[in-house]
Amino acid sequence: MRFSPSASSKNSNFPHPTGATGRVKLEMQDPLNDIQVVQQELKKLIGQEMVHKTDGWSELRTALAKWVNELIQHNLSELIRVLYRVDISENKLKFLLREKVGEDAAFIIADLIIERQIQKIKTRQQFQQPPPDNEEDRW
Repeated sequence: MRFSPSASSKNSNFPHPTGATGRVKLEMQDPLNDIQVVQQELKKLIGQEMVHKTDGWSELRTALAKWVNELIQHNLSELIRVLYRVDISENKLKFLLREKVGEDAAFIIADLIIERQIQKIKTRQQFQQPPPDNEEDRW
């Protein structure tokens, strides 16, 4: 099965990383910094320079979708491994693929990956503890 970008997904305006699914609304404190943090996380996850510095969410989404599309065509088991590692909900993915028939699967998956990475970053920020004042309390 071959997935390729549809005309609508190539020209889609993607102002917010979770805009396509509409499931999670995250307040972005600093959009440029958030893009860079997500890019760093994706680079760690993917282990290659697929995610270069981009000027916006749309470019990041397109680059990630291109990478996902390559995996769909040539290495589906690697894509499945990445989806499990990112902790993408299998039920959510199946639901979105059924609901968005005719849309490019690579963009749907890219949206879910970006959304999940942002959730992880926000959770880490929320529970991050300040460094101890006392040097003896450090490990």
